[in-house]
Amino acid sequence: MHQRVAAINDLSGLGRCSLTADIAVLAAMGLECCPLPTAILTTQTGYPDYRCVSFTDHMDAYRLHWQRLGASFQGILSGYLATPEAADCVEAFLDAFQQPGTLYLCDPVLGDNGHVYRGFSKASIQAMEKLARRADILTPNLTEFCILTGTEIGPMLKLGQEDPEALFQTLQEKASIYHEKKLVITGIPHSSSSGEHLVTNLVMDQGPMKPVTFPHLGGTYSGTGDLFAAVLLGSQLQGRSLAQGAQLAGNFIGSAIRSSKMEGTLFNDGVNYEPYLSLLGKE
Repeated sequence: MHQRVAAINDLSGLGRCSLTADIAVLAAMGLECCPLPTAILTTQTGYPDYRCVSFTDHMDAYRLHWQRLGASFQGILSGYLATPEAADCVEAFLDAFQQPGTLYLCDPVLGDNGHVYRGFSKASIQAMEKLARRADILTPNLTEFCILTGTEIGPMLKLGQEDPEALFQTLQEKASIYHEKKLVITGIPHSSSSGEHLVTNLVMDQGPMKPVTFPHLGGTYSGTGDLFAAVLLGSQLQGRSLAQGAQLAGNFIGSAIRSSKMEGTLFNDGVNYEPYLSLLGKE
C-alpha cells in the first residue's frame, strides 16, 4: 500500500541532516516523503557563519494548499523549528491532517551534550513542550528529555557512568508524564562494568522499558538524530515494533559512523549513510 509522510523540518545545504536525511531514508523505506521546510540554511548550525532564512511565514501556505488538494498522510514527522511561531504552524498542520491512524513523530530538537542549542529561547522550549504532548512517538536525546522534563542533566550523566541501570530506572520514572506515548530516549552514554563505552536508546512502549545498546563509536556527527527519527517512523509504517525500529536505526547509523570514521569525515559533514540505505528495505 502506498504510504505518504509529511516531513516538517529545516533544509540545510551542507551537513546531511534534517530534510535531506528524511527524504533519503523514507524513500529507501518505500514511503513517499512530502517535505515542508521550516527554515532554509546554507549549512546546519554547527558550521561557522551559516545563514538561515526562517520559512515560518510560508508554512501555512503549504497546509492550506495541501488541504485544498485533499491530501492525506499516514505519518507526520516534525524536527527543527526555527521559531516558536513555526511550532504554532505545526499545530495547525496537525489539526488539519492528524487523523485516526496517522502517526505523528515529534523529534524535539532543542539541544545536545548537556546544552540548549543557540538561538532557542524559553518560548521555543515551551512551544516544543506543546508539540511533545500531541505526539504519538517522541524521540528526544538525553539532553532534550531533561529539558522537557525539567531535569538537571549533570547528575544523569554521572549516574550513567556509575550505575546505568539506576539511570534507566530514573529515566523511566521521569517519563511517566508521557505514559500514553511511544517514547525513545536516544543517545544515552554510559559505561559497562568492564569500562566499555556504550550508548543506549531507551525504548518505552506500553510495557517494560527496553534498552537497545550499541558500542559508543565516538564523535558527535551532524544529522544522526534526524536519521534515527526517520528510520523509527518508517519502521512503524512498515509494521515493525518500536524496539525493532530502534535496533534497525542503530545498526544503520552505526554502519554509517564506522564508514565516516574510516574516511575521516568531519563531524559537521554528517555521516556517510548513503551506501547503507539498502539496509532499510521492508523485510
